[in-house]
Amino acid sequence: MKSITYNPTDPSTWSRTAGNSFTIGLDLGFAADHSALVVGAVWPQAQSAIGIIDTRQLPLGTPMNEVADLAIEVAHTYNARIITDLSNNSAFAALLAARLGRNPANHMVAAIITGADTHANAPVPMPVSLGGVRAAIPRWSLSKAELVETISAELDNGSLRIGRTGDWGILRDELMAIERVVRRSGSVAYSAPAGKHDDLAMALGLCVFGCRRCGRPERNRQVREKRFSAQAWT
Repeated sequence: MKSITYNPTDPSTWSRTAGNSFTIGLDLGFAADHSALVVGAVWPQAQSAIGIIDTRQLPLGTPMNEVADLAIEVAHTYNARIITDLSNNSAFAALLAARLGRNPANHMVAAIITGADTHANAPVPMPVSLGGVRAAIPRWSLSKAELVETISAELDNGSLRIGRTGDWGILRDELMAIERVVRRSGSVAYSAPAGKHDDLAMALGLCVFGCRRCGRPERNRQVREKRFSAQAWT
């Protein structure tokens, strides 16, 4: 087996045993979008920075059963919690819960990404069926704007580091291309340019949210509204 040389700027080389709050952000493809997943964790010895250690953009049209199988495989690899966007496919929760078995709430969180200015204050129970037995998982309503702005703030603060692994280059390009629009109401919206995608960027946002909110208390930090800069990348 080829050894990996430790690089303090590249989380893909960091020790897995030193990380905690491992989280998978899973964005589901809808229509012409990709499904995508991003894996990250918090490293206390790196001043509680989030390190992104796996990024994957799935081919267009990947069946949801295959997406669920991959998510479970990756979750087992990293002993990670899955946070999945169900905005356009609420039925996916049952696919994933069935693969997780008993107590799916211990291993998965549902998210609905909205155009609101901020995240909901708390999750609500979302019922799922496991072989006729009803269970529930937590469901968060999350602001797309806040997800994007939090990524930007974490990158600028050096508390989010992207490992050079998998489809990290595609993720970088998506983040650099995201467009910021101020609505007439004064609220802010973010989206990919016409003909482009932001699937990995949204998966990253879910991963960061999970690392900070679902694994350990979120640190107090100021979110700044600004575009991404090339200097933010490791």
